[in-house]
Amino acid sequence: MEDRKTVRANADQNVRLRVLAPLVLALVLLLTFYVATTYNAFASRRDEAIRQATEHTAELLRRATIDNIEILSSLMSAIQRDPVLEDAMIRQDREALLERGAPLLQEIEARAGITHLYFHAPDRVSFLRVHEPARFGDTISRVTLLEAERTGQPSVGNEQGPLGTYTLRYVVPWRSGDRLLGYIELGKEFEHVAASLREVPGVDLAILVDKRYVSRELWEPTARKHRLPPWEALPSIVSVFSTVQALPDELSATLSRRGLAVDEPTVTIRADGRVLECTLFPIDDVRALETAKLLVMRDVTGVATAARAQLVAGCAAFAGVSTGLFAMFYVLLGRIQRALRERSALLNSAKEGLEREIEERNVAQRELEAALGTSAAASQAKTESLAQREEALRELRAAKLDLEQQLQTIERQRITIRELSLPIVDVWDEILALSIVGPVDAARATDMMEGLLRRIVEVQARWIILDVTGLPAIDEEVAARLARVARAARLLGCSCIMTGISPHIARMFITLGVELDDIRPLRSLKEGIRHCMSARQAAPLRSTPAT
Repeated sequence: MEDRKTVRANADQNVRLRVLAPLVLALVLLLTFYVATTYNAFASRRDEAIRQATEHTAELLRRATIDNIEILSSLMSAIQRDPVLEDAMIRQDREALLERGAPLLQEIEARAGITHLYFHAPDRVSFLRVHEPARFGDTISRVTLLEAERTGQPSVGNEQGPLGTYTLRYVVPWRSGDRLLGYIELGKEFEHVAASLREVPGVDLAILVDKRYVSRELWEPTARKHRLPPWEALPSIVSVFSTVQALPDELSATLSRRGLAVDEPTVTIRADGRVLECTLFPIDDVRALETAKLLVMRDVTGVATAARAQLVAGCAAFAGVSTGLFAMFYVLLGRIQRALRERSALLNSAKEGLEREIEERNVAQRELEAALGTSAAASQAKTESLAQREEALRELRAAKLDLEQQLQTIERQRITIRELSLPIVDVWDEILALSIVGPVDAARATDMMEGLLRRIVEVQARWIILDVTGLPAIDEEVAARLARVARAARLLGCSCIMTGISPHIARMFITLGVELDDIRPLRSLKEGIRHCMSARQAAPLRSTPAT
């Protein structure tokens, strides 16, 4: 007894430890779950924001390209209609063409960013570069010019020059009446087309080109002028336009390994304490070559900082709540522990009294078991009687199920017999035959009329032959039913012919005074079919209803 009390006292002392240890573990797991779910939610929102930003940027770039094409088209229309330029081209006066074209290029460059204006001869020889008047006389083989020459229609598209830069070119054949004066070409450098993207806060742009399509000798002077990253910065790529002097190291390492064929179009990097989302957009080339891509770098440092601050604030709040919860449980468990010690003494005394009571009840239980043994035999007998009744009930249910199946079989046979008793035959197109065998009662007459009228409508029949050879006898009611069938068929546009009329049936028709105006009687089924075929050949064909 003393050992049991000692164990119970030690258990009371350990209540606080047994409760607080799982509580601390649960709080740690809950904090871990909160951090993981918060991070995953932020990652999902970030990925969705990246996707939306990428789609928005692509849409901006597409709209900018379309808008610039429309601007080029409008300016080209004005240039084509300029009589001074047309007269100078007809006279092959390069000086007059330059005198008129130079201020025109300055104006459209200031208004729309147009940087190139060409006048080509009909054989594609450059007659005048307004932006570089000293260069002329070379044959131009650009795709846009070749396409305009081939189709005789305006041609537009991005084309790469020897510097690696892309220019949106618009070329149209220049005609004076039926005479081809040559070709006019307008060009706008791609970085000006993509200028709308630079208006977005925190966005930097760069055009990256495969070195195989760039002349280093022509590129280096331009690179020094615009402070572009050096030629050796990347193994296979060179920047022909950039709003930053150097690409981030992490992005440069990725581009060095993969070139323009990166696995992910959008990557997130950290550089100089900033978080950047870098997206590569392909630049459409009229040659269908992937020689360059537009790099768009968005500064999302503020978003990342806000997410970290939200996570830290959540963790701090969770830590404060957890600490208060731990302190509350610590105090409450202390009180519970003291109450347990007080109640333990009361339970011990109660237990002793309970043990005595249990002993007394055990004696009573043994007596009860003896009485239950006596009643068990009676219960067994009653169980066997119930089993016999259940067996009889199962047999009755089986017999009922068998009877229901027999009734279903009889019903199916009845339906089959009824269908067989009305053999409506398609003798020929628009000709039906019904052989009536056996007596005709009210139910059979109704089925016969419904089935026959339905078939008349289905096949668009024009003649129906009622063969009464197998009709054993006829009375006034049967004759009236046959007459109603004939009138119903006549209402549907179908002629009724009755064959196989025996002398007995004929006398019954005369005796009963049944009107047979809607029925044409013939001697046999063969004559009925012959009559219908002759009538069908003589009558015009009925038009088939449209389906």
